[in-house]
Formats: sequence, structure tokens, C-alpha cells
Amino acid sequence: MPLADPAHPLAAVTHAAPYAYYRRLAEGPPLRFDAQLDCWLATGMAGVRAVLEHPDCRVRPVSQPVPDTLAGTPCGAIFMELVRMNDGERHAVPKQVLAQALGQVDLARLQAQTLQMASDHVPASAAQLNDALFQLPLFAMADLLGFAPAQWPALAARTRDFVACLSPLSNVAQLAGAQEAADALLQGFSRLLREVDALPGSLLAAIVTEAEAPGWHAAGSLLANLVGLLSQTCEATAGMLGNAIVALRTQPALHAQMRAAPQSWPAILREVSRHDPAIHNTRRYTAEDVDIDGVRVAAGQMIVVVLASACHDAGAHAEPDVLQRPGSPMLATPGFGHGRHGCPGQSIAHAIAAACMQAWADGLEGLPLAWTYRPSLNARIPIFSQGARS
Repeated sequence: MPLADPAHPLAAVTHAAPYAYYRRLAEGPPLRFDAQLDCWLATGMAGVRAVLEHPDCRVRPVSQPVPDTLAGTPCGAIFMELVRMNDGERHAVPKQVLAQALGQVDLARLQAQTLQMASDHVPASAAQLNDALFQLPLFAMADLLGFAPAQWPALAARTRDFVACLSPLSNVAQLAGAQEAADALLQGFSRLLREVDALPGSLLAAIVTEAEAPGWHAAGSLLANLVGLLSQTCEATAGMLGNAIVALRTQPALHAQMRAAPQSWPAILREVSRHDPAIHNTRRYTAEDVDIDGVRVAAGQMIVVVLASACHDAGAHAEPDVLQRPGSPMLATPGFGHGRHGCPGQSIAHAIAAACMQAWADGLEGLPLAWTYRPSLNARIPIFSQGARS
């Protein structure tokens, strides 16, 4: 029996098979008001790009730059500095510095190092796999920044605790744990910055060098955005990995193709990110009255930008519900954001995920796995359990 459609786009994030629903959303008007959610929806490639590119559609409400739950806390102080969470001139230079430094990363070297790391940590159970989805990408990013291997497990654990503060579903205990994690992460990066001269070739050294020319000397802003590099790696890469494993399980022929051509992992991960992105939606807030595709939206309105509907837009992708073969033509999709807040670390995430999948795919083949999805309004991350998928 076919599954019922999700009740709305926020419920679609954890729905077992929301893809036909997203395709139908993309067929509708690019911008519409949803009475059930009491907000606007931007859907399809045209609607998503129009909102993400509009200068008056901001990543935070003008009157609330920091969520109420974080105001006056260490997490809130970090949030105020994150270039991915803020608009405006004050964040322009840090954004440019980070993009330039991330663009210098040797992706081939990163993928080779991560392949070795992942080969030493092949999950042997569903529980180990659930941990590895988060740990290995964070280990790879910590290594890239210059942290010693002995520091990686604590950094990964603290980053996962910190990320909890970014979810509106977090409870009081998770928010308290996030504050402790924020303090620990800031202290860890402060110590690493003092050692940066001894870390030539690291991503941290590249960021510090790039920051010198435009005079980005605000220590608090730099530290916050270093924490941001880890937090952005956390759920997005875990979701990409988990959804790639789901793709292998639901399309058995794909495994044989990848075994025959492991160099195709980066290409197939780009397609997994199109078909089942780690982040299914994001939000924008109108700073002024705006006109989008002939629709007037008043200032102060929230727009849920349904990224996954753009990824399943039949006008932009041939057979959008089908995971294409490696090497098939693929259009750019907004699964990693688009416009001013497009993720500059997308290539890094793909390199890390490709290495992990290459290292793990054969070892996971005989492991019986079932899955559901972590509770979330935005991120699609499988939770695996032992057992065959029904």
C-alpha cells in the first residue's frame, strides 16, 4: 500500500519516502502561503532560487538575530558571529576569508587521508555505524584544521553536543549541554590558535593567513566561525553518508557499479545529495516588503524554503525520483544552499564522504540494517538498527 503524503514540508524531512510529494510541490506555484504552518513556502527550483537570491530575504529575522533560547549564552555569542547564520556587512569579510581558505584545501590529499582513517574505523554494527556517520567527518575536519589525533574524539563529542542548540526541537538538558560544549570548543580553538605557527599547511594556518590582508582580527568572530566549521560538518556530512548507505540498500545494483568503479564515489554522492539531500529545507525572513514572481510578501514574514522540492523538480531534472547512474549529467542543486549562504565547504564534504563510502561499502554489505530518521525539521539523517528493512 502506498504511503500517505507527509502532512507538510516539515513532516516530509523524516517521512519514509517523500520524493513524489516533493515533485508535486515543485509543480505548484513557486511561492504560496501555507495556512497549516502559518508561513510562506518557496518550492521548485524557481521558487527556491528566487528566495535564496533575494537581498531582502534574510537568514534571521531583523528583530531576532539570535534565537530566544540562545540569547545571552555562550552558544548565542557564537551564533551571532557565524557567517552562515547572519547577513550584513559585518560578516562579509569573514565569509570571504573562510571561502578563500576552504577553496585552497587539497581535496585529493584530504580524500586519501580520510580513506585511511575510515579504513581503520569500519563499522561492525548498526550502533557503530550511527556513531561513525558523525565521528569520521569530524575527525577528518579536526585533522584538516590541525588538531592532534588524541583530541579528535573529544572534539567530535563536543561538536555533537553543541549542534543540539541549533535545533528548535532541543530540550532543556540538550541546551545546557550545548553551552558547556561551546565553552570547551572555544577554549580548544584558542589553544590551537596559539600554536598556529607550528601548523604549516593546516586549514587553520590558511584561515589565519587569509585573514591578515583584509584585517579580520576579531578574535571572538574567528573562534566562533572555527566552531562553525565543525558544526557545519556534523549533520550535513552525516546525512550525506547515511543517505548514501540507504541508496546502496534500496538499489542493490548500485553497489556492484561502485565496486567496479570506486573512483565514481564523488559523482554518485553528488547525485545522492540531489536525490536525498541531508538538508531538506531552510528558512528565510523578509526584511522589507518583497515581490517574488508577482507575489507580494510583507516584511517580517517567514518563508520555508523547501530545498528538496528543487531537487525533485521535473523541470530541472530528468526523472527526478530516480537516482541516476554515476556519470549521468547532473545540474547544480541547492541541497547545500545557494546564493549568499551557499556552503563553501561542499567539495570538502563530498571528498570526506566519498572516502568513507569507499572504505565502508564492502564491509557494510553483509550487515543487516533497518532505518528510521532522526527527529528534525530540517536535516534528513538515518538512524540504523540491526535487522532487514521491511
